[in-house]
Amino acid sequence: METWNREQLYAEVWEQPLVKVAPKYGISAVGLGKVCGKLQIPLPGRGYWTKKEFGKPVERLPLPPGRDIPMVHRFTFPSSEKSPNSVVVPKETPTDPEFLRIVAIESRNTAIVPDGPRHKLVKVAEKAMKRVKPDDNGLLHPRYSEPCLEIHVSRSALERALGFMNAVILCLEAEGFPVTVQQGKHTTSAQIFGYEVPFAIVEKLRETGRREVMEYSRARTTIDYAPKGELEFRVGDYTCGRKFRDSKKGRLEEQLSTCLGGFLREGRNSLIAAKRAEQQRIEDQVKEREREELARQITDEEKKVKNLDIWVTNWTRAQQTRDFIAALEKVWAQEGHDLSPEAPKGQRIIWMKQQADRLDPILPSPPSILDRKGELNQW
Repeated sequence: METWNREQLYAEVWEQPLVKVAPKYGISAVGLGKVCGKLQIPLPGRGYWTKKEFGKPVERLPLPPGRDIPMVHRFTFPSSEKSPNSVVVPKETPTDPEFLRIVAIESRNTAIVPDGPRHKLVKVAEKAMKRVKPDDNGLLHPRYSEPCLEIHVSRSALERALGFMNAVILCLEAEGFPVTVQQGKHTTSAQIFGYEVPFAIVEKLRETGRREVMEYSRARTTIDYAPKGELEFRVGDYTCGRKFRDSKKGRLEEQLSTCLGGFLREGRNSLIAAKRAEQQRIEDQVKEREREELARQITDEEKKVKNLDIWVTNWTRAQQTRDFIAALEKVWAQEGHDLSPEAPKGQRIIWMKQQADRLDPILPSPPSILDRKGELNQW
């Protein structure tokens, strides 16, 4: 067990993304980010690596003096350390047109025009939001009975939210991605690469106090909240999707290009997932056809084996029957019976030999009255 080298870790996370640094320490990128938080190490913001890759100017935040930093230990994994002669295979950068378009959009310095024209969806949302009353937390919510952009902010932050939504919608439609709004909850979405990507803007809340209230003769604690003044833009799933928010590094308006890239990344993820599902479906179909062919071959083989068993059994019975006939014919001859073809016992011997030949799968089967047994079912 060792302690983290704060200066070394700071240098590493600003040289490479967390996903590339984390394997060196045997943890995930999320876990490494938490370690940096405990050690008060600043991390690059969204779009930093994309801008750096395309030669755009980027700002490297300095390592601040540590104050009350806790002692953070880490486990070492000798087996995961690379040998001096090991060859590191670089991860290939995607080259699909969707990814290249994402990189191009995220590398732009897209700015919001405050006095620019407003989209019709924004105008409708502005009228609808100004008619509603704030809830207990001071937030405005659009009525689900009428189509409206997904906006949950206070009245003081409404203008900012509308302005940002307007810039997003105009940029998306300029790129050929239409935005639709339907009646109901979480129904604001953009069609990205053929897939619906929902989005919303909300205002963060802060706790203002706690109080005890009586409910059905029992006391429970109620927490009071108030708008914090910080906006958060959500792309994709409302709770688990991508989130962009006001922070000390900058306001939401400064992250417009990154937010647009988030839309395309969500759509690309859906596209990739659909392609994987289609590929999996094709592979499953191939496996199913192979399974059916294997089952057919096994069935055919089992029939052959069964037929062979029947043939061997019948051939053995035929041989045993002939041995029996020969023994019987010898006994009758010794007893002096007439075994000529015209005599009854002679005819019996001939009939028994015919039955032996009928059992023998090697010889042609002599005709028998039993061959007409199937005619009984036709009467």
